[in-house]
Amino acid sequence: MSTTESSNRYSITLPRASFLHRDYLDLYSLALPRPIYVYVAQNLECEDIAMSFFVSSLTNGRPPLIADYWAVKSMVKLYSEKKISGGKDHKSTRDACVNDFAELLGLKEDGEWPLQTDKLIHKNKFFGYGAEIEDWVGMDPSSFRSLPRLQGVIESMQALQSTSNDRRMGWLMQQKAETMREAKAAGMTENTDEWKERWG
Repeated sequence: MSTTESSNRYSITLPRASFLHRDYLDLYSLALPRPIYVYVAQNLECEDIAMSFFVSSLTNGRPPLIADYWAVKSMVKLYSEKKISGGKDHKSTRDACVNDFAELLGLKEDGEWPLQTDKLIHKNKFFGYGAEIEDWVGMDPSSFRSLPRLQGVIESMQALQSTSNDRRMGWLMQQKAETMREAKAAGMTENTDEWKERWG
């Protein structure tokens, strides 16, 4: 995110923390201004800024929604053969992307849709992360029988509503450990035996 938690505001998100409707993915390919699309395709850089700003340009300057705190904090970094964020020019390149993409999409202060900020953390940090709070209690898990994994998440979220913060954090660490085990088994955790076997 583009700001620190101490300011309690955000205006740009990384895709891994965003909660986007799939239609935005189609629109990114079909309707993103071609200069941005070509830049990202040729340089393999700034695709996250392009997506965040593109969504903002379609929502009157509002930043994309972000996933709940528990979902953001349970993510595991996976191995990638090509790393794009380590070069000496990385920061200056990204600064230029922010400036140029905001100009092209009308998100500057004098643009058609000035980039806005939204509240990052609401009263309940574990469930109230981002612009819109998910109403887990009001959901009926049985209406998601055809999606058992989602049904299980809803049931877990409802159960966690009435538990202590320590129990919530314990559940979160358990989820992260499970995700890490799955990533390791798939050879996506760098320098493990499974990784060495997969990537040689």
